[in-house]
Amino acid sequence: MRVLIVGRGVVGTIYGWALSTAGIDVTHVVRKEGLPTTHTLDLLDLRAGHPKHAKVTYVPKTVRQIKVSDAFDLVIVATKHYQAAQVVRQYLPDAPHATFLLFTANWDGTEEIDRLLLRFSILWGYAAASGGADAQGILVATMNPTVRFGMLEGSDPEKFKAVTELFQRAGFTLDIKPNIIEWLWVHHAINAGGIGVALWAGGIAEATQSLETSRLGVWAIREALDVVQARGVDLERYPDTRSVLNTPAWIAGLAGICFIRFTEKGRRLLRGSHFASSTDEMKRYYFDVLNTGESMGLPMPHLSALREKIERYSRRAA
Repeated sequence: MRVLIVGRGVVGTIYGWALSTAGIDVTHVVRKEGLPTTHTLDLLDLRAGHPKHAKVTYVPKTVRQIKVSDAFDLVIVATKHYQAAQVVRQYLPDAPHATFLLFTANWDGTEEIDRLLLRFSILWGYAAASGGADAQGILVATMNPTVRFGMLEGSDPEKFKAVTELFQRAGFTLDIKPNIIEWLWVHHAINAGGIGVALWAGGIAEATQSLETSRLGVWAIREALDVVQARGVDLERYPDTRSVLNTPAWIAGLAGICFIRFTEKGRRLLRGSHFASSTDEMKRYYFDVLNTGESMGLPMPHLSALREKIERYSRRAA
């Protein structure tokens, strides 16, 4: 299988490295000038059978444009969620027979993508890796062992099987979501509240310096999840919500502080995270949910209270 990954951001780079080291033919197509020709990854690799700690060099095969004769079988769209449809429009003419794996967040549903591609050519998934560049430009990457996938009505089971087996070949286990779009909405809402309070506080470290701030994040997440529930989603079907909804706010807030401050995965987020380098995307998570909730007339006092500081937040301020 010939794989094209759109972009060389955090997710595209991490999974490009993982798939290519498994012997899979991976090419990145980029739209930015001046990207480095190599990446140094400082890895916390939690896949079974892989060295847990490693520093590796990734020299990605990179092109500026593609052509039909490249005959890519799979196009992984690992971009910001609001760029995904434009990516499909741009690369579909030169990859007309490829399967497109939307490896992005989603808040607005599938309609825009459905207008561009038939369902049997679309798969949906979401990365479980995280990271970002540190002060020296090294990509601090945490490689979680699972990757989330899901089928929609009209998806091709054979293509789904082929793509998931590709990731299994690279050492990943599968977390299959019965309704991937609903799960993406739930995840988006959790991000909206958690990222929102980090933007409000001035950064991840600042958001975990006090229990009061961390509790505010819990309340903001709960209100964001109210928006998802108002869309008709049964939150009880999603275990991701339980620690926030079924736990006193101060306990859930304390757990968040402990994760960031006292676990290896959390401390790595303080060294280098996607949050620090993608301010516009982080704000988008928050405003996606806030704007939807406001349009539905839902009360969101804690989530709304973050707005003014988030509007003023900039990377320099962090």
